[in-house]
Amino acid sequence: MSSCPICEQALPANSEHCEVCGFPTALAIEGLRAAKSPPPTERPRASGEGGERAGPSRAAPTTSPESEFAATMGRGLRERMELFRPLGRDCPDVTNEMCEAALSEASGRPGEALEILRSAQGRLERQSRDALHRRWESLEDRRKTLERTGVRPAFEIPAHGALTTDSASETAADLARLLDLERRLGKFESDWKGLQGLLAQIEALRTEATDLALPLGEAPEQIAEIRRKLSAGPLGEADLDALAQEAAGALMLLHEAIPTSLGEELGRHAAALDQLPEDGTAGVAARKLHGEASTHLEKGRLLEASQSVRDLRRAIAEIEHPTPPPSPRLRAPAAPAPAPVDDALLDTLLKKARSLAGRVRSLPSDSPLALEAAAQIREATDFLRSGRLPDADRTLTELMRTLAQEQGKP
Repeated sequence: MSSCPICEQALPANSEHCEVCGFPTALAIEGLRAAKSPPPTERPRASGEGGERAGPSRAAPTTSPESEFAATMGRGLRERMELFRPLGRDCPDVTNEMCEAALSEASGRPGEALEILRSAQGRLERQSRDALHRRWESLEDRRKTLERTGVRPAFEIPAHGALTTDSASETAADLARLLDLERRLGKFESDWKGLQGLLAQIEALRTEATDLALPLGEAPEQIAEIRRKLSAGPLGEADLDALAQEAAGALMLLHEAIPTSLGEELGRHAAALDQLPEDGTAGVAARKLHGEASTHLEKGRLLEASQSVRDLRRAIAEIEHPTPPPSPRLRAPAAPAPAPVDDALLDTLLKKARSLAGRVRSLPSDSPLALEAAAQIREATDFLRSGRLPDADRTLTELMRTLAQEQGKP
């Protein structure tokens, strides 16, 4: 069993890739063989050189400075990736570059491997900074969302521009702060969502009870106090948890007060319904509503019970004070029938209108008299169409008088 030249983990003989960094096993074995291959033997010394004749000997394997530096850089890259692993999908990764560098090293090109690792180091640093900045910005956006929904967290989110990434220890501190804030904010969001659910239930029940004029006891004061604390200022995790407990207590008070009032009212309605005839249509409908309201109340469905009680009230009020049937609408007086048309008079007026129209056409078209006469002819024609013969006769007579006066002028 050999070890991976990248992450130095044990490589099983039947595995094709390293289980940690994914480096190909075949390349790892070849790289190890190249690193462990014996150097050429030194030529034997003559007997006169240094005394005794020395036999063949092997020089100790040596490592180039480039290889040592590459190994150091590789360990640093692995440590940095491991540091950012808690970021999950945002974790920077340069495993491919490290595998490429290992292949170059195994092929006897340590200088090339060093250049690859240097490039990977720069990219890893950029990815690390970008990942931290994105997560800080996400925290700030989430905090603003909480404020828009009605709550302000007491802990502040530092600006991402203040991050320090000059050293591994400072980067680790930034990452630790980030993860801690994400954990706290996540819990705060969850608790706030639960409190919102309680407040929504409280508001719905309070609205129904107010519409029905049901007594609520001390619940309204507790609800107002919760709202006041929410709007007073920033809240910590403990403050939000305390408010959730208060909201649960207020909801419990409503669940105690509303059923009592509804039950008493349903009892009064039941006594009133017993006085109605069994076969009455209105009574049957009211009894059905009474049964629905009672069922909802027994099962703890207070909203549905309140709505059924409202409908029941309306039905009983209709029984006790029925709405009178609408009075028949008075018809508008019919328009008087048009007077019969005098055919002889109509024929006379038509002839008069045609004669006057001919005289009007003989006038200069741009003269004021021609324009006035044409208007009178149109008016008389409209009167004739609508059967208003006296009006038509009067208009034509005036036109004849106007034309006669115009012709009598010198």
